[in-house]
Amino acid sequence: MLCPEVSNFPPPKVITTHKQNQTLEDVIEIVNMNSFYKGVVITCPDELQTPCAIEELVTEDTDYYKVCNCSVGELIEVTFIENFVKKGLLHCLSADRNCIIDNSISITPDGILTLHVLDYIFQTLGFEGVKRPYNYYEVTIDLRNLKQVSKIRQGLSKLELFHLFLLWEPFNEDVCPSSIAKYFHDRQYKVSVESVQLKGLSPSVKCIPSTKDVDVDEMVEWIGMLALEGDITQEETYISTYSEPESEYPIASSRVSILIGKGLFTPTLLKNICRKLNEYVTTRELPNYWVSLSIQSFDNSLWKWSPSSPRMFQTQDCSITIFFTHDKHTVYSVGQLKYT
Repeated sequence: MLCPEVSNFPPPKVITTHKQNQTLEDVIEIVNMNSFYKGVVITCPDELQTPCAIEELVTEDTDYYKVCNCSVGELIEVTFIENFVKKGLLHCLSADRNCIIDNSISITPDGILTLHVLDYIFQTLGFEGVKRPYNYYEVTIDLRNLKQVSKIRQGLSKLELFHLFLLWEPFNEDVCPSSIAKYFHDRQYKVSVESVQLKGLSPSVKCIPSTKDVDVDEMVEWIGMLALEGDITQEETYISTYSEPESEYPIASSRVSILIGKGLFTPTLLKNICRKLNEYVTTRELPNYWVSLSIQSFDNSLWKWSPSSPRMFQTQDCSITIFFTHDKHTVYSVGQLKYT
């Protein structure tokens, strides 16, 4: 039996969107829709190594911090709000959590503290909230306009301690982003620095397909195979064999560079990368030339699928791939809820 049907499980529900003829401003708006990204893949055809100007954006000032066993009450301290929430863009996300079974929290750059708490715990907090799936409630607290502080402090004291990922982008360039790590260290919390993990690849390819005549989902799959160092030269014809996309207008090169980064990436950084890629592609004169940026969501974080959908904690897996060309750009996103 070559293909035994052990169980007839339904496939996971997958959501895809495909947008063509996008401007740089359109792309930036899509990237800015969410706040927590954990991975990037930058693909540059006709290069053996990612251009230095692009790679430097990913390597410089991308450290973030992990604070262990932090009380949520720390996040409403006046000193914390005045120095970090109001004087920069703060990205704070509960770490090592599964938002299907655990409480989760976040602070987004707009200064909103979001609590994602189980129903029976929510009933003890004394807060107003919005009902969410899987017996959860969502509570939002505007830290920049905090009122009824004593009531909020009392409610937050009933929550457990959290491990937190933190990344702060100060408005004042003369202020060091690591100031937030020192703040928590001075308050006797264990703080560790987390660095972005980078990996560069220069895979061997026969030809580079063009976005001009190859479906975008095939292009995304091709990039994924290269990033995963999969074998794209198989000649067998098994059902599971991968076949490269056939392009009538391939890029006249057999070189391609891929830069893979894993860590915590902010919309600010990703927007700068988009601008740099948009600028870089205009300098290349190869016909049908393109570069791409793929970004991956944090699995258990606030996520917004579209401008009209609510932002909420979801256990999900979503990626957005942007193809930059000489003319307009293409955006392809694919995602699924891990539990439905």
